[in-house]
Amino acid sequence: MHQHSLLKRLLGGMSFLLLALATGLYGQGITTAGIDGSVTNSSGAPISGATVTIVHEPSGTTATALTRANGQYNASGLRVGGPYTITVTGTDLTPQKRSDVYLGLGESATVNFSMNSDVVQMEAFSVTSSRDATFDSGKMGSGTSYNEEAVRNVASVRRDIQDVAAMDSRLFLGSLDQGGNLSAQGQNYRFNSLLIDGVRSDDQFGLNGNGATSLRSPIPLEAVENLSVELQPYDVRRAGFTGALINVVTKSGTNELHGSAFYEYTNEDFRAKNPVTGLRDAFKEENYGFTLGGPIIKNKLFFFGDYDYYERTSAAPQANFKPNAAQLASIIARAQALGYDPGSLSASDNVSTQKTVIGKLDWNISSDHRASFTYRRNYGTQVIFPNYTSSTATSLSNYWYSQPRNTDSYIGQLFSQWTPDLRTELDVSYTKYDGSPSNNGVPFPQVQVGGLSGTRYDTGASITNGQVYLGTESSRQLNAINTKETQVRFSADYSIGNHTVTAGVEDISTKYLNAYVQYTDGYYTFPNLAAWVAGTPVTGYTLQKANPGFSIDDAVANWRYDAYATFVQDTWKLSPQLTLLAGLRYDYPHVPEAPPVAAGFATAGFTRDNGQAVTQNNTTNNGNATIAPRIGFTYEFKTERKTQLRGGIGLFQGKNPAVWISNAYSNAGATGAVGAFNTGGIPGLTFNPDPNNQTVPAGSPPAPNINVTDPGFRQPSLWKSNLAIDHKLPFGNITFSAEGYYSEVKDALNVEFLNYKIATANSTMPDGRIAYAGTPTSGTSASSSGRRRNSSFADVFYMTNTNKGESHGVTLSLYRPMKNDWSWSASWTRGHATEVSPMTSSTASSNYSNRAVFNPNEDVASTSNTNIKDRIVIQLTRQFELIRDYKTTAAIVYQGRTGHPYSWVFRGDANGDGYTFNDLLYVPTGPNDPKVAWASTTERDAFFAYVNSTDLKNYLGTHPSRNSEVSPWQQTIDLKFTQEIPIHGHLKAELYASILNFWNIIDNKWGLQYEVPFSYRRGVAGATYNAAGNGGAGVWNYTFNSGTLDGVPTTVNDSSVSRWQAQIGMRIRF
Repeated sequence: MHQHSLLKRLLGGMSFLLLALATGLYGQGITTAGIDGSVTNSSGAPISGATVTIVHEPSGTTATALTRANGQYNASGLRVGGPYTITVTGTDLTPQKRSDVYLGLGESATVNFSMNSDVVQMEAFSVTSSRDATFDSGKMGSGTSYNEEAVRNVASVRRDIQDVAAMDSRLFLGSLDQGGNLSAQGQNYRFNSLLIDGVRSDDQFGLNGNGATSLRSPIPLEAVENLSVELQPYDVRRAGFTGALINVVTKSGTNELHGSAFYEYTNEDFRAKNPVTGLRDAFKEENYGFTLGGPIIKNKLFFFGDYDYYERTSAAPQANFKPNAAQLASIIARAQALGYDPGSLSASDNVSTQKTVIGKLDWNISSDHRASFTYRRNYGTQVIFPNYTSSTATSLSNYWYSQPRNTDSYIGQLFSQWTPDLRTELDVSYTKYDGSPSNNGVPFPQVQVGGLSGTRYDTGASITNGQVYLGTESSRQLNAINTKETQVRFSADYSIGNHTVTAGVEDISTKYLNAYVQYTDGYYTFPNLAAWVAGTPVTGYTLQKANPGFSIDDAVANWRYDAYATFVQDTWKLSPQLTLLAGLRYDYPHVPEAPPVAAGFATAGFTRDNGQAVTQNNTTNNGNATIAPRIGFTYEFKTERKTQLRGGIGLFQGKNPAVWISNAYSNAGATGAVGAFNTGGIPGLTFNPDPNNQTVPAGSPPAPNINVTDPGFRQPSLWKSNLAIDHKLPFGNITFSAEGYYSEVKDALNVEFLNYKIATANSTMPDGRIAYAGTPTSGTSASSSGRRRNSSFADVFYMTNTNKGESHGVTLSLYRPMKNDWSWSASWTRGHATEVSPMTSSTASSNYSNRAVFNPNEDVASTSNTNIKDRIVIQLTRQFELIRDYKTTAAIVYQGRTGHPYSWVFRGDANGDGYTFNDLLYVPTGPNDPKVAWASTTERDAFFAYVNSTDLKNYLGTHPSRNSEVSPWQQTIDLKFTQEIPIHGHLKAELYASILNFWNIIDNKWGLQYEVPFSYRRGVAGATYNAAGNGGAGVWNYTFNSGTLDGVPTTVNDSSVSRWQAQIGMRIRF
């Protein structure tokens, strides 16, 4: 605690010093925009002391600035959007103004005035709502901004902000069946940051497949004022990511009452048949909502509200086993006699829902101060049907559960202008999230009744060994996840001369509670119906119990993570053409609670492969700070047509999902699942329906799994850099940009296994990889028996850092903003990214085993799991009138990309480490390679025929690297068509339709996605091992046939992306 208090004093002192010395940034905050520029006379001399008044016309919100001795002025903290009117006044100056200026999120528009007594000129500034912000002075790094109209024109059936962000060719949206994984420049999607009104809104704990705390988009598209994608924003206020920053600001009320109401619909008739089954997947989706915003007090107080409701109804999963009706009735009757309602076998429709509510107040306190208050709620849920669809088993309805994702956010912001040159921003927020499953029934032990007769639905075959599950599903007996986060950020801008500096502090404090303890209510297996009715004999029983010195609560991760930061930044406008930025950010983590100490760990003798001893399991990254310098620049050439050079370099510290650190709290040996099994019945054990008073089986607890965090562990950090040139072409109002980027890992993540035992006969396999003491197998499952060095512990995982990995690439783009009723853009990105570990999961064991490797603990960088070599995005939007005076908008998007990478691996466990499908394939030199033996010449010849038909022929005598292969090229064409129609008077409605993968309607072969599914590994050959073969050097016994060769990617991905789908909707706006 002393260190904690000292840190707070240090940060407080640094903050005071920085603010005292601050000389201001004319840029823009996290949720706002800015305007900067200069005022000169007709001969080009600067005008000092002129007053620049900036008015947001819809709300009357006003900001003022004075030109300094060099004629420059700055205004920050402005509302996003517009139109703005800028007025310049001063002694001996005729007041002049300019209207219809629009500002994008995070943008600082440069507006230069050249004045005399009668005339004002704005130099090369577009004033339309779709203006090109490329040449703004704050544009140094990479990014894209989308205003309300651009968001509305994106074809999206999911209505997800991911679909908008994916219009940037540097991003890749995959795994739509899991809710969508948005990766940037080859980085893990978990390393993005999503801000909504300045508050972190991504999945901070890390259990959700879409990277958000909601089932669908965390914010409705109808509520979005502006969305930006930022990849290298050198502004030191932007942090918490090594991938991309997705920054969203919601709409606000104005002096006029505005609103909208919409309804959208789609079902199986709006989607092609499943390309694998040839059948239509029955479902119905409805999405409706409304927005309303306006004045409470004109020019003073405004409100905005949004309500959005989504519901998807699909056919419930089909139970494949139908138990005998009489036996089922007896199972249910026995449970009811014990005071428990197990439910029924019938499943109604499968319904998932999400409701979003947003309320926002904007208050112009005075001409110098304004405040904003926002409340956002996302409540969503979906039903899970465990053990329901097996061919020989099914479950009753109170065994099922609902999986919610509920988020409440409260946000307060205060923007102040103390002098014409001093501005401050204070952001305070509180967010709570609850993803704890809700069981259908009351607590009850899990019961598995076997030996049941019945029928299989799919084949009609009679079953005599069927099973029925009831009670509380074993993994939901003690299962909860919730987070509570408080965020405070303060920054100040002060302007003087040619320099600008921002200084500030930030404190994000997050409280995590994660309970995932199986079998706390007990798990009983009965061999037949009679045994269940009698309560005995029990042939299997498992109960999770506390180990000596612990309680069950010790297995619950209940801890806090504090992230403190302070930052300072100077922007120096050396000339009207050249702007330099230099900043420094200091991030300090504080973890006040340590994980429990595992008994016996200190003397267990664990060491890493590099020889480092590991004697503590309760370490964290507490105090491992990061200092992140950043520099950037823009230089505008003095040419007839605008030409700009921009770039920079900086260190960006991200965040890893908290679950990876939390695993050390949950896996410290606090509990053990003790089981008893006897096919003839466990002596003396009778079923006990009381989940709180279960019989503890005799015997010792099993060896515990332990997760350890390296005491030197640091949050992921990445050096990012870019260099770009932008040029306005002499025709078509088109901007051409060419940009290169390079990123290099400072701290990335890797998981090692500490409890391996090396094989004694041969310490290496035939190709030189390490041989472990387990038994290699060509099967799909492997045994962990014999592979552990210390039998007092089971799997011991160690999360640490690596400094290996990089990404580089180039983006070429053309952009033509909306003018004369049409706009278009085209972008191509070619890149390559490498990583040591893809970190694909929430658990250490999966992060470890889902990596294709030569040696399991190796620190070797290979092609990233999310590396997309080439990606092309072409957009075209055209506005016209099919009906006179009623606008028609047609938007088309082409997206094409290289397929997803994957690895060639052994089918099975080739090195005896107890994990399957993670060993990179050894490709023999030829049919007579002494390291490999074959069961038959037929299999051998078939294997080499296959090798010669693929890129495997390039790896004879060695192994391909991870993700060396790619799936075929993928491409789609999406359309959105919107038509205004009259309703009454000036009131209009919009009818619209979105069609994804449109060309698939015309050609059912178009747009099909062929990919190796997660975890992107393709088994080729199985292998067992003969240590005495090849003269004692060891030999693999290869098996190759249709059973060992995974057929993918010759199998079409059956998700929605491989078929056309459409959605229709209607919107009324006023």
